Amino acid sequence: MSKHRKNDKTELEKMLERKLAEEKEAASGNTVSHEDNETVVENKEAADEKEAQDAATLAQQLAERAAECEQLKDQLLRVRADFDNYRKRMLREMDQLRQTASANLVRALLPALDNLERALAHASVEDGFVEGVGMVFKQFQEALASEGLEPIPALHEVFDPNVHDALATVPSETVESGRIVEEYERGYRLRDLVVRPARVIVSSGVPETTECSDEPENETANINNTTEQDMETQKSEEEQ
Repeated sequence: MSKHRKNDKTELEKMLERKLAEEKEAASGNTVSHEDNETVVENKEAADEKEAQDAATLAQQLAERAAECEQLKDQLLRVRADFDNYRKRMLREMDQLRQTASANLVRALLPALDNLERALAHASVEDGFVEGVGMVFKQFQEALASEGLEPIPALHEVFDPNVHDALATVPSETVESGRIVEEYERGYRLRDLVVRPARVIVSSGVPETTECSDEPENETANINNTTEQDMETQKSEEEQ
């Protein structure tokens, strides 16, 4: 009987031991689980902090790249503007060179044009040669006009020192002062360039009339009247 109780006690002790072991194991498991949770939280916080740092770094790099892009864009616009200005300047210079070359050629041909015009002005109408010269002169004028050559208006125009060359000034009763009364040599303009100014004579206006010529006659008349009066007075005194 006692032996059986001893065995029962042993079984009871075993059950208690198992129960204690389970509780101990459970307590140990809870401790490990709590530690694991803390580790997970710490790891997550570290990961979040690293992610925030990476995001800040990427944002800074993106801002730097954007600034570099703006700088490169500004440089590109400046280079494009400089090139456009250079292209326009070169076109202007080329146009000026062409215009200068054309002006030099026209300036060299103008004496021949003047001679043809003078020959036609003094040629006899009956001469058959005049018609041929007139055709040549007309073709000459049309060819130069197609290049932009045009005569400068002169006669009765207001004198302009930019396009006119005054040879002299003369009084005129019909043309007001400052206007051209005679064109000595025709001037020409090639587009905006004066190839040869018109050589002209300018009116100085109506001549001023003075009474200087009448004054000697008046003075002479006064002298004669005074002399006659003196002679009459002297004659009266002698008679008395």
